[in-house]
Amino acid sequence: MHDVPGSGANQTSLRDDLRRANQEALRLRSIGDLRGALAVLDTASEQSPPVAEIFSNRGFIAAELGDRERARTSYARAVDLDPHLLAARLGYGAELYAVGDLEGARSQYRLALGIDEENLVAHLAMYELELQLGNRAKALAHQKRALAVRQLFSAIAPQERRKILALCAPGDWFANTPVEYLVDRETTTLHKLFLTTPEKLAALQLPEYDALFNAIGESSENVEVLLLAELVAKMLGRPILNDPLRVLETNRVRCARLASHIAGCNAPETVERARPALQGESIDRPTIVRPIDSHAGKGARLVGSSGELQAYLNETEGERFFLTPWVDYASPDGYFRKYRLVAVAGEIFPYHLAISSNWMVHYYSSEMKAEQWMRDEERRFLEDWRAVFPATAASALERLTESLALEYVGFDCSIDRDGKLLFFEADPAIIVHLTDDREIFGYKYEHVPKIFRAFERLIDRQHARPA
Repeated sequence: MHDVPGSGANQTSLRDDLRRANQEALRLRSIGDLRGALAVLDTASEQSPPVAEIFSNRGFIAAELGDRERARTSYARAVDLDPHLLAARLGYGAELYAVGDLEGARSQYRLALGIDEENLVAHLAMYELELQLGNRAKALAHQKRALAVRQLFSAIAPQERRKILALCAPGDWFANTPVEYLVDRETTTLHKLFLTTPEKLAALQLPEYDALFNAIGESSENVEVLLLAELVAKMLGRPILNDPLRVLETNRVRCARLASHIAGCNAPETVERARPALQGESIDRPTIVRPIDSHAGKGARLVGSSGELQAYLNETEGERFFLTPWVDYASPDGYFRKYRLVAVAGEIFPYHLAISSNWMVHYYSSEMKAEQWMRDEERRFLEDWRAVFPATAASALERLTESLALEYVGFDCSIDRDGKLLFFEADPAIIVHLTDDREIFGYKYEHVPKIFRAFERLIDRQHARPA
């Protein structure tokens, strides 16, 4: 909140009244009386002439109370009165973002950066917004500006039981394991250290922590950062969960090769090709082609001939691609099923089942929300995944988990027509969360937290180990 500045000798009385109102609001807030503080600011906002800082403070308190409408209108009035009031711009941007007005929020944060071009809050917000709006390059540019200011971000748990130091890579949402979704923020302190340059890391004073966790996922962009994370772990002299060198083995090419040697696992060979090499590539069977480092099926296409591959290349950006033979994994009912499971300290937990009439199955574009029978099937999978998987497939997944030797890793897979595990992907940065509609997906709230508790036990065991 702001302390209201003076505005001239001829307004001394008004200035003093507003300063006293502002100080009283601060006092009431400090003792937890947010409604009392808001009432004081409501009264002060009726004074004439109006003062931008009072409206900005009113917006701040209203936001703390969850009164979005009053917060939004208060911040709007503040920036109207003083277009250069930075806190009001930031607050207004946050409130517009909260109601889904991404373009409006972006406009406010841009104006905030016009006031303070190095503002950390604005750059981080613009990173999130540009990613949501599909502007990855712009998002990463804002993140780079933010990380030039700060590399360590800490969320301190009010009832702290454990402390994690997570090593992270600059990048989009897929670059790192979303650890914040895996832990109880009331009891788990999360320190996220973004690895930028050795010089910046050397200058940092790290906080105390119970467990060191490598949150960096595998990608061509992350290879150097993973090697840096390995070096950082050695310098810290502490055991690291999800060893960076083991994470490198989850690369699509290497992991498919590893999985192909496991009994009961159908892992079609994946190859990586540069664009020039693909100009003469012969395609004589259905093949999935995708840009390397793509996620959620972005840019992936099923091609059945060399001509279709060339048409794809003409329409798609990127210089390197993965090619994987396509296996028709439709079930007898004609639907495709993609299972997502997560292994924590070697124990396998089901996370979700996506059922779709399309071979490229994505949970939130599938029919899961509309079809009760699909959700019933998913519920049975979450209740007992081993009762759903043939014994051969379940055993193959267990062997694959052992072979990867990661403390935390997710799998996307299916069951082929011979009852084998059809391997799609292993990814330690796989997204696991519990934000689905509780009324529709209530069963998830019973089973998904088992993953979270297992992750917390993993951290607690690290804490209990002798230094």
